[in-house]
Amino acid sequence: MVVFWYPLDRSKSFIKRVLALPGETIEIRRGAVYVNGQIVPEPYVPPRYADVTDFGPVRVPQGSYFVMGDHRISSNDSRVFGPVASQYIYGRAVFAYWPVDHFGSLSTTEANDK
Repeated sequence: MVVFWYPLDRSKSFIKRVLALPGETIEIRRGAVYVNGQIVPEPYVPPRYADVTDFGPVRVPQGSYFVMGDHRISSNDSRVFGPVASQYIYGRAVFAYWPVDHFGSLSTTEANDK
């Protein structure tokens, strides 16, 4: 999870999950995310917020990251504004306070797997 300046309005900050790194190819087929042709397990996406549409494939440019929100059906993310340039990323999310049932620190193992 990273914190970055929203590319379409740099006065706003967003927090999203990094799904693809520079040079990787991301594609979404019927809501399933594939990076470099391999499906990405996503137990953190609540079924009621899944988005079963298709996207890509898109190769992430060098120096950029493909980010997505966990509430896919309504997330304003790289599917809308494209990959985020590393110069706009200024932090890593380490703590969740909303929704209340997710209150606590975010898994560092999960963040390091991305």
